[in-house]
Amino acid sequence: MNQCLIHMKVDYCKENLILKVYPTVGGCFEEAWSVLKNHFLILFLSVILASLLEIPLAYNQYIENISDSDSVGVSFLGMISFLYYIMIATPFKYGFDWIYLSAARKKEPRFEEILSGFKKYLFATLSHLLVIGITGLGFILLIIPGIYLLCKLVFVPFLVMDKNVDPIQAIKLSFYLTKGYFWTIFGMGILSVFIIILGVICFIVGVFVSLVWVKSAFAVLYKAVEELHYKEAFVLAGIEIKEE
Repeated sequence: MNQCLIHMKVDYCKENLILKVYPTVGGCFEEAWSVLKNHFLILFLSVILASLLEIPLAYNQYIENISDSDSVGVSFLGMISFLYYIMIATPFKYGFDWIYLSAARKKEPRFEEILSGFKKYLFATLSHLLVIGITGLGFILLIIPGIYLLCKLVFVPFLVMDKNVDPIQAIKLSFYLTKGYFWTIFGMGILSVFIIILGVICFIVGVFVSLVWVKSAFAVLYKAVEELHYKEAFVLAGIEIKEE
């Protein structure tokens, strides 16, 4: 149970005779600020490394903008860029998410855990491809379904890293875990945009700090929701809880 999160919704569960504390937007960001302060150096370094991994993708986008989009060279470069994103950047991203989750759970994150996404390489890459495909289809159909699916699948990286589940199971579990939290996740997304804009105003260092804060907030949200609902989510998804 979350004992540190404040500004939460509280409900009395008569069945279990306990108080259930549900995370809110403000509570997640407030707890995330504490996470940021307690583990600032390693989280700050991780977000810098994540940004460096994005440089090849940004360079490819720049080339596409200044070149003929129909040229064979640009198309080939785009394919290489996509493969780089899926096969290299994605496992690193999952490792970064694991570090943020460790920090949110008040464990001391270790620098070598950045590579932990490669330990679950197949599941990390396939699950991310699934998320891209599902959310991409939602955005193609209409913007609103895309936003909805993006919010519903926000926990997939955490689930792949935290639970012994395959990509399909991670998709199902994320849908069940986010049940009742859509507006919380959506609100956190909107607030994140303003926080990052504020970071941009504060120049380069401010951007990195704002990214650490945002990523920590979503890790805090997953931690809170997982503690409250993960057994129920496994049952509803028809998945056996495995030893981690």
